Amino acid sequence: MSRELEIEVDAASVERVRADVVAVPLFSTERPLRGGAGRADWRLCGELSALLAAGRLTGAPGEAALLSTFGGLRTPLLMVLGAGEKAAFDARQFEAFARDAVARGLALGACVLALPLPDDPVGQQAHERRAGALLAGAAAAVAEAAPPVELRLRLLVPREEVVHSADVLRRARAPRLPESVALRLCGPTGKQAGDSPYRSEALAPRGS
Repeated sequence: MSRELEIEVDAASVERVRADVVAVPLFSTERPLRGGAGRADWRLCGELSALLAAGRLTGAPGEAALLSTFGGLRTPLLMVLGAGEKAAFDARQFEAFARDAVARGLALGACVLALPLPDDPVGQQAHERRAGALLAGAAAAVAEAAPPVELRLRLLVPREEVVHSADVLRRARAPRLPESVALRLCGPTGKQAGDSPYRSEALAPRGS
């Protein structure tokens, strides 16, 4: 079995995406909850808010919780991962978050993992750095999985951002992509956003 990471930019919302697991970041400085965590909390009748109020979740880095959605979301499982302060959530933290989310998803036996992208506005360069960090973190987790696995990672963005996000991912370069992982970028309907599939060896750092 090969090691393959297929990335799909998807306009579906957290509550409607089709996946085995959906992973959302939980920021320690964001109250009330917003973004993917906020939408999931609303659909689950405030279950995340209740865990926060009880002190069982804080949003600290390394924190993790797995919840059954019981039909509140289309995915059967919601993974909540502490992401620390939102203002400090840079490319480095995003890489660590993506790696942790993918590793935990694979440990659960997921073949399709959904991940909402941060909704805070950033410039083009920061957007591309985040994209490279995402590729590096997710591919590293796939490379470390035993036995070899194939994973589809669905990145959730607003509908108006689908084309732009796919383009940013196509142009992104990450310096630490493992050669053992075949990497492909697909559009929201499963069609490839580029002219052809691309593999990790083609994603060299810019300027190399």
